[in-house]
Amino acid sequence: MYLQNIIKTVLSKTVILLLNFLIVVLTTNLWGAEGRGIISIMLANMAIITVFNNVLGGSSIAYLTPKIGFSKLVLPAYAWVFIVSLIGGLLFTASLNHNRIIVLFGLTLLNSLLSLNLSVFIGKENIRSHNILSILLPVFLISCTLFLNYIVGLRSVNSYFYGYFLALIFALLISWTKVRTYLTVREITFSKEAIYRSFAYGWKNEMSNFLQFLNYRLSYYFVLYYLGLKSVGVFSVGIAISESIWVICRSISMIQYSKLINIEDEKLSLEITKKSARISLFASFIAACILLFVPAELYKMVFGVEFKMVKQLLLVLIPGILSLSFSNIHGHFFAARNEQNVLIIKSLIGLLLTVLFSLILIPHWGIIGASIVTSIASLASSAYVVSVFYLKLKK
Repeated sequence: MYLQNIIKTVLSKTVILLLNFLIVVLTTNLWGAEGRGIISIMLANMAIITVFNNVLGGSSIAYLTPKIGFSKLVLPAYAWVFIVSLIGGLLFTASLNHNRIIVLFGLTLLNSLLSLNLSVFIGKENIRSHNILSILLPVFLISCTLFLNYIVGLRSVNSYFYGYFLALIFALLISWTKVRTYLTVREITFSKEAIYRSFAYGWKNEMSNFLQFLNYRLSYYFVLYYLGLKSVGVFSVGIAISESIWVICRSISMIQYSKLINIEDEKLSLEITKKSARISLFASFIAACILLFVPAELYKMVFGVEFKMVKQLLLVLIPGILSLSFSNIHGHFFAARNEQNVLIIKSLIGLLLTVLFSLILIPHWGIIGASIVTSIASLASSAYVVSVFYLKLKK
């Protein structure tokens, strides 16, 4: 059943990958590098706020649902998500000096609520519902964006953001029809125990995720500062294509995590993780070879002439991507065992290297320098978490 779930999830995430690839192609062709840059920065802002939302509304939901039930978690989680989304929207709007507070707040709130519901499915090992909803979201996004752009006539990049609004609403409503079956009305309350346990687990896990996110995306802001929106757009496409390899490790790690939080045997958890990591690395290496064999001219033809450097970026990014395809499986072992300190240290290593080398390389080498920074940080942080895992294995 474990391997069967991995195969099904890889297939579903491959579909999601293709749909997301179509979204990238659509946005680059409609609005060019600058439009893609605007979208990338907005999505990065959303992702940062979502990390804080997930302290009570994401990883803690998946971890604690099988232990104390979703009914005791739902009210604190929903309230937390609303408050953090509002505060985050205000802070980012003020810091970035743009007028998209409603867009940022609304998208972050809806996206975090959907993420919360999907986390319930992981906690319940309901992988089928998780996969279906994950596929439906990009389908809705593409459909709504095309409708607003070509039928309604909203030709600006706002058609993407409004389409995202509609897509999240549709997906959220569908997810709720299943999630509500996990609720027991008499148990729905603001439980102090549930809040404490959620926060105790969530802040450590999301601190690690936040630091890791900065490893992945802080370079966007350095590129924006030194090179401008168009360079962010080109760099983000290189990142998106290279990270498509993670469809494999993310599929495996989701199934692995769902499995590990429901078992107590550490030795069994270690063996599952070892096997999962080997599968992830082997399959990711094959995927990387396929991407590198694609001619540079094809990338330019698909995305536009502004994106002619994408192949060069991939050559630099792939080593770091592969290292994380291997180490992230080990990382989910520590998350499932509530040993997030390992992940926090891993992420801090990557973050420090990201900041240091971004200041040195990006001003001189541009987006190639940003790609080098990303790979250095990924390789170093991966080496740490894998070494800690195998030290534990020898005990």
